[in-house]
Amino acid sequence: MILDFSNENTIQYSLKCVNNSENSWYFYIYQKMSNQSDNDIYSLVWMISPYKIGLQSFITFTWSLNDSFWWLNTGKLQADVIPKSGGSVSASLTSNNSTTFNIENNTPQFSTPVSGTPSDAFLIMGGNNIPNFTFSTGIGMSNFATCIKQTYVNTSQEFDSNTTYWVAATTSQKQVSETLSLTNISNTETFSFPLNTYNLTATLGEDNIWSIK
Repeated sequence: MILDFSNENTIQYSLKCVNNSENSWYFYIYQKMSNQSDNDIYSLVWMISPYKIGLQSFITFTWSLNDSFWWLNTGKLQADVIPKSGGSVSASLTSNNSTTFNIENNTPQFSTPVSGTPSDAFLIMGGNNIPNFTFSTGIGMSNFATCIKQTYVNTSQEFDSNTTYWVAATTSQKQVSETLSLTNISNTETFSFPLNTYNLTATLGEDNIWSIK
């Protein structure tokens, strides 16, 4: 099975996840930032298999590098939260990296993104109509949110643009945009794409350790 969330007009990346272990698993991928837990930024399930991947079976995730700002109705932000609602607008590190999240006419929404400083990060300002401990805002890629932080009234947020990719396996069903633990994610491994490489294979072995190449 191939889950393709890429934009056909941009470079596509893919990770093929192969199960060579002795159990069936849900495979998923997520992103992380440096010093994430110190800044109360939560990773989300970015993409996940819709069912368990059995022995000697595989699933392929495909995406493109299309950035976006996201708001999610999480309530108090913590691990294992599944957002009740949300929305997004396109973002660009080079030209549209700053926005304000507010409620206008009883509608949660972002302002039109503009160029902001610093230019190597994504910037979100919480507006003056935001109730505390209700919404979370952050960034996403290829049509899904990746990292979020609790939104507070008149409070700014800064998200590092240098995220890392991670693959993981779980026996418990999760959902896209579900918040992950800040400290304890099992059966996981980071991966990166060498220069001019766009397709990788991650194999979960009999020892439940990932091999990625």
